Amino acid sequence: MKKLTLAATILASLSLAACSSNQGLERIDSDFASLDNDSDGYISKVEADDDNIWQHFSNIDTNMDNEISRKEFNTYMKLNNGKVASDSEVSESAFKAEIAKFDKIESSFASLDNDSNGYISVVEGNDDDISNHFGYMDKNQDKRISKSEFMGYIKKYGNAVAEDDALEAFKSN
Repeated sequence: MKKLTLAATILASLSLAACSSNQGLERIDSDFASLDNDSDGYISKVEADDDNIWQHFSNIDTNMDNEISRKEFNTYMKLNNGKVASDSEVSESAFKAEIAKFDKIESSFASLDNDSNGYISVVEGNDDDISNHFGYMDKNQDKRISKSEFMGYIKKYGNAVAEDDALEAFKSN
């Protein structure tokens, strides 16, 4: 247990050191949604290659899985506020403004879970009205949305993100 704690502390220190050494890097002038070209909730190296985020990629991808999750992106932007990002890029109001642009989720969880396995996959999500919301809902970053994640997202943001069957299913639970 002590080794795990020590390893986590060292990794956190290295991440902070990497983030603090951003002198000379270009500002990130794009939001997550515009960088996530395929709307799968992650920025791949291919997607990052077309933008000034490329030089930040290794600092942002803290779990080194060769893609940037929304959580990694937001954490990096908050840690480097004023250096590579402005306040508006990391604030909750910016997030709410972003999700307001998305189509509202109309369908219930059951109707989106086409294979009835208890999860909405990236493919199932891309087939419907939740593709832009996918990365926000996928809290554990396993590239699928559980009913708990789906309901938690709708509970938190309500009619700002959902309507019709999605809201009705939530109200009946």
